[in-house]
Amino acid sequence: MKPGAIIHTAEQEEYCHPKHDRFFLRDVVTALENADLSVHRGRIEVGGEICPHPHDVQTETFYILSGEAICTLGEKTYQVSAGHCCVAPAGTTHGLKNSGDQPVELLAIFTPPLK
Repeated sequence: MKPGAIIHTAEQEEYCHPKHDRFFLRDVVTALENADLSVHRGRIEVGGEICPHPHDVQTETFYILSGEAICTLGEKTYQVSAGHCCVAPAGTTHGLKNSGDQPVELLAIFTPPLK
């Protein structure tokens, strides 16, 4: 059994997601640290978007830390901000579009792990 891990996200490499507009990520927890889920810290810059898409296997849960966004879940859209949590079961089209004048900071949690 592994002894556990302490992860400091500021020390992790941030990268631009190749399929979404002005969306930057840090892979906080991957399957290497936790076989049951993965956690990713994200930032959607002003005017940016996680384009609507589904995942075949993973449930994706977005927890909004700061900023304002429009969340797409299936055929519906919702205005969300800090403290909102959006859950997209496997197969559900989902996305987030920054609708404010500040970056949107979020945690994206995938079960089972995306990476």
